[in-house]
Formats: sequence, C-alpha cells, structure tokens
Amino acid sequence: MKLTNKHNALWLLASCLLTLASCSMMEDDRSDCPECRNPLRVILRYDYNTARANMFNDHVQQATAYVVDAQTSIVVEQQTAQNTATAQPLRNPSFAFNFEGLTPGRYRLYATGRSVSDQPLLMTAPTDGEPISKLQFTLPTDGEGQVPALHLDTIWNTLQPVDIEVPEREPTEATVPLMRLTNDLNIILFRRDTLTNINHEQYEVLVSDSVNYRPFAQWTTETLTDSVLAERHAHYDLSLGRLISHDDARQNARLIIRNRATGHEVVNIDLCYYLALARNAYEYQHYGIQEYLDREYDYRLDFGFEGTGNHETWCYITIHINVLSWALRIQNEEL
Repeated sequence: MKLTNKHNALWLLASCLLTLASCSMMEDDRSDCPECRNPLRVILRYDYNTARANMFNDHVQQATAYVVDAQTSIVVEQQTAQNTATAQPLRNPSFAFNFEGLTPGRYRLYATGRSVSDQPLLMTAPTDGEPISKLQFTLPTDGEGQVPALHLDTIWNTLQPVDIEVPEREPTEATVPLMRLTNDLNIILFRRDTLTNINHEQYEVLVSDSVNYRPFAQWTTETLTDSVLAERHAHYDLSLGRLISHDDARQNARLIIRNRATGHEVVNIDLCYYLALARNAYEYQHYGIQEYLDREYDYRLDFGFEGTGNHETWCYITIHINVLSWALRIQNEEL
C-alpha cells in the first residue's frame, strides 16, 4: 500500500505515542529493575569491647535494624532477624539487612540486638510511623526496685546512630555499631584465717544501684588435699544492667556483702571504681572509666575475709581479667 504524506504523518504520530506509552510504563514499573529500587544494605558490628574484635556473629542471637527519617525521627522501615534451631542467619559473616524501595533522601540508622536468657529485659519498640524515641529497655523489677534473681538477657543497643544519604537508583551500604548494655559479675569469697569455715549461705550479696541486683546462682566449692578438706570458697553469679560512673561517686553502684548471722556489712564498696581499676590491663588503649565499663562485660572479684562478728572484714580484693590471665590485688586500706 502506498502511503501518502498524510498517512506518513499519522503513522509517525501513532509510533511516537506508542513509544511514549512504553517509556511511561518503564518509568512506573520498576519491579524488574534492581538498580531502580534504591537498595540499602545495613551491616551490624559489635567490636566495642576490650578485645576490639567484631563479636556480632558469635554473640547476638536476634537483631533489629531501623531506618529513620533524619528530619522527623520517625521510623520508616524496620527488619528483624534471629537464629533458630534450624537456621542461624546471624552467624553468617556476610549477614546484613537489605532494604529496598526507599525514597531517596537522608536517613538515620539504629539497631538493637539480644540473646535469649532466663529473664528478658522489658523492651518497648516503635512500629513503622512511630518515633524512634519509643525504643526503650527497662529492667524487670518487683515494684520495689528488686530485679528478679535470674540471668538477664544480653542486650545490645546502638552505640552511635549512622546518618546516610540514599540516592536515586544507586545501592548504598552502611555499618551500625552496637554497644552491650548488660554485664556478668562473678564473686568468690574465702577466708584467710579459718580456710574451711565459709559457705555461700552465710552471706547476703547484692549490688545496689537505682535497682537492687541479687545472685541468680550461688554455690560452695571445696578443695581437698590428700582426701582431707583444705579450703572452701563461696561463689555468687550476678547479672547487671549498664554500669555508669557518675561525677558524684555517691550515685555509683555499690557492692554489699552482709553476714546473715550478725547483720554486719563485711563489704560496702564503690563497684564502678574497683571494676574500672582493671582497665590498667589495657593501659596502651588509655580507656577512661566509662569507656572501660562499657567495653568490658565479664567481671570477677575475689575477696579474702578474716575476723569475726562486727570485726569481720575483707583484707584484700583480687580483680581478674581471665582472657589475659591478668590479676590486680588491692589491700583494704581501712584495716
């Protein structure tokens, strides 16, 4: 068929309209276009510890990442992943959260982590559309400031939020650092005078902070020499929330050990001060008191007791850093 100039014009117009429609469809439907989804890859890292090693994959059992609008502080999107008996995604060294379809713009990233233990901390988490300030952890108490004598969940929170720009049609990657908020404390008591005259039932042990913590486990061990009892040790395991060193030391957490029979306080010390002395084991890192308390999480104190009645006292403390085979012995200057 021979096309006239008029027919040629109509054909070109129809062709252009089809092309424009096709272009419009390509702009609207990006489902098959990965580079058009503004993908954001969020990696979590936990190296804020004294080993200065990334322990995220080994320690964290459940994690949540939050994408927050940088201007409004409203949660735009969040994802949670956790290890189970049949799948261990967080143990994979290449694990990351992948967010797609974000509107280009500025965002702030937050993250949390936890492990499963005897007693979970109470957590209030924002849903999408709520402010990130709703994210809070609360220690479980009985209403009178007493934390149940159970091993608390290990909790991690955002060490520092990460600001990021998500561009149009370009992949973006960011790493959110985590900080551990819970601590383990092991206390061992023994006598220097009568080595076998001690057991864990003789003493009440507690850490008094804004709340009171008590041991979730306590027991007595015996040492035999030629099948004869030579020495006993009383052991106490406590689980604590974050320890804060205040400018006013009177507000610091205190370790109290009381003889149940006499009511006498054998130990009443500033726990933060004594635990932080162990930062000398990492002298080349120049840790301040609070940074050390936030980086360390596994503490051990050994007390040597002597005396009786109201004259019973501790003569020295030994502070241990087990991973370094390091110990610091401190005499009781009040003796």
